[in-house]
Amino acid sequence: MRHTKRSSPEAHSRPLFPGAASSGDEANLATQRTRVPHSRMLRFTSTAAAFLLAATVLAACASANSGAAPATPAFTAAKTSHVLNAALTANTQPPDPDVFYAGQGLAITTSVYQGLVQYAPNTTQHRIVPDLATSWAISPNGLTYTFQLRTGVFFHDGTPFTSTAVAASFDRRLAVNQAPAYMLADLASVGTSNPHVAIVRLKKPNSAFLDYLASAYGPKMESPTALAAHAGATHDQTWMKTHDAGTGPYYIASVVPGQKYVLKAFPKYWGPKPYYTTVNISIIPDMSTQQLELQRGQLSIIMNDYLPGPAIQAFRANPAFTVTEVPTLEMPMIWVNERHGLFASQTMRTDLAKAIDRRSLTQSVFPGRANVSSQIYPKGILPAGTATFKPTYNPHALTKAVAKLSNKSLQLAYQADDPTSKLMANLLQAELATTGLQVTVVAVPQATIYNWPGNPGPSLPDLLIETNWPDAYNPDTWARIVMTPGGGLNYLNCNVPSGTALLNAGRAASAPTQVARDYEKAGNAFAASGCWIPLANKEGTVVAPSWMSGISYQKAVPHTVIIADLHPK
Repeated sequence: MRHTKRSSPEAHSRPLFPGAASSGDEANLATQRTRVPHSRMLRFTSTAAAFLLAATVLAACASANSGAAPATPAFTAAKTSHVLNAALTANTQPPDPDVFYAGQGLAITTSVYQGLVQYAPNTTQHRIVPDLATSWAISPNGLTYTFQLRTGVFFHDGTPFTSTAVAASFDRRLAVNQAPAYMLADLASVGTSNPHVAIVRLKKPNSAFLDYLASAYGPKMESPTALAAHAGATHDQTWMKTHDAGTGPYYIASVVPGQKYVLKAFPKYWGPKPYYTTVNISIIPDMSTQQLELQRGQLSIIMNDYLPGPAIQAFRANPAFTVTEVPTLEMPMIWVNERHGLFASQTMRTDLAKAIDRRSLTQSVFPGRANVSSQIYPKGILPAGTATFKPTYNPHALTKAVAKLSNKSLQLAYQADDPTSKLMANLLQAELATTGLQVTVVAVPQATIYNWPGNPGPSLPDLLIETNWPDAYNPDTWARIVMTPGGGLNYLNCNVPSGTALLNAGRAASAPTQVARDYEKAGNAFAASGCWIPLANKEGTVVAPSWMSGISYQKAVPHTVIIADLHPK
């Protein structure tokens, strides 16, 4: 699903999604863009021991204070301040919407930039609503999208928003040609004859196109004046590392690379004015430090979704704080290697799925924050009861099959700097041991995992456990990335030709009923392969002082809330 190859865990970028084209175009796209490492999971740099220590401290404080609110001057003053202090756990990619393809840095890009459309906030339903376009119409053949543009909108440099900006923004995304560029691979032209109407024409139908535009990683509107003034030799990429060209409620006031981003409220913003006029987003790698700073009032909110369970429970027990669980499209999952070893047989892969107590695993790792997956796609992408994945728990078939094996050893990998995946891997190791399997758990560096797609071989593990999410609220941006040849998150290179063909058919179809039918059939094919075992539908966790209000979310946008909506009660 996301970017440029990096070996540092600070990259936080998603691997390339190489397929906004038909299967015949995928190889060309793959050679045009550089694959970038990153699960959209953010990577911890603090240890699990530090997490537990901080959680213990918090729990002790809550007990000692009998639930009283922290009395530090900073905590008290924060309620009336117009300054919001938040944090990332590591430096992220530049907040350039045509480059950015990561996780929690979305708190910056979604506050500064806007697209033509967006996902409706505060709902679990798949609903696309206006943003900088007030309405739109799609031609019967699915090739032409006509957008009526919002008037009275200004970019942060004062340039009015018109259809010229739509064309310039789309052109720039294709010129930069980083991972999110796949969303415009089918673009033919943008008509700009009317300043308040943008006519977008595609080379071929793409049923996912409107979801691409609504995606947090989708094309954002950028000032054509700023783009022309700062293009240089990199299509503005150098300038956009520390500046912005957006229309959002905030603009980038300053950047200290690797340390801090400062956002300021834009005085000419067309929508409701945000309460917080200054937003400081600091880089604080240690989650235990973030927890303690929140308690002391030095942080206003934790929204990155990387708090350990004990810390969350401690915050829940303290009435000075509010813990909000928000729906997401994140899905912890097991990738199964069909190319060698124990699971070359589809029957063995099916028996494996039945031998895993997914409910117990979910409850142990994500207590109160997840439910067991019942579909091959993240929850809500397709209607309940379609593309189902509901293996009945029964380890006996796998136990019987393992008893006949001469080699009962297998390797289970997880990403080295992800304590949650480590916990899942250790629990799974213990469970599979009861079937007679001899499981070795191995921690694998992030950069190594993101080299696996497209590189099948005997060195790959038998199983991988990890959490990820789709680019958009659409089956295509999940299955194509995770389950097709060349997909940036198809780590163990499973190939289900019938599923890929149906996925291509769904993207090319124009009738909604046919689109849904093809995507459902594709999901059924991927589920039947046994190459992927969905574990849970995971919620995001936001912790804030109890006086904080306006915690709004978009289900398809992970690791953030809508900052402009936050305000004291």
